[in-house]
Amino acid sequence: MNDEVKRAYSSPLREQAALQTRLLVREAGHRLFTRDGFVATSIRRIAAEAGVSERTVYTHYRNKVEIFQDALNVAIAGDEEPVAMRDRPEFEEVLATPSARDLLGELVRRNAVVQERAGALIMAGIESAGADADMRRISDEGERAMRANCLALAEALVATGEVRDGFDAAAVADVLTTMLSPHVHQVLGWPADRYHDWLAGTLEASLLAQRG
Repeated sequence: MNDEVKRAYSSPLREQAALQTRLLVREAGHRLFTRDGFVATSIRRIAAEAGVSERTVYTHYRNKVEIFQDALNVAIAGDEEPVAMRDRPEFEEVLATPSARDLLGELVRRNAVVQERAGALIMAGIESAGADADMRRISDEGERAMRANCLALAEALVATGEVRDGFDAAAVADVLTTMLSPHVHQVLGWPADRYHDWLAGTLEASLLAQRG
């Protein structure tokens, strides 16, 4: 009986400790990948950065690719739920915004948040894609997801009737895919508020018909 009680109480504690250790490893990987690149980052360095043993790292991840993928997924989404951005309620909320300017404003606001969390990590993957097949796969998957999301957003923008003449959904998606990319965010290197204001104004001027 006492053993059963101990197990009932200790299991949640062990689970919490395991989750905390996984978090430490993931955050350590995120820091090193963005600072030093994927190729230069080893499991040994991640373990040292996290303050754990290499063996402990391997109890949570099979290799550094899994660490990178987990760190990237969490950075993009902002949580650990295994739900793609396109399938999240907040994405549907943006699509349902009736005004094109309000839709763009909400899109830019959310994109700025994602770029602050994940932009540098996305770029680390892209920069390593030429030297590592797994990074090429992850980068290609990210680009396809980005294009699909931008096409859905473009269709919603066109449906408002406020898009400039000559821009169909495919052309709007081209602009969104380019302007919302981590490349632009990284090259500019601006503070979040300046980046947000510039991107909102540029997309409005590029895509929406003039008022009046």
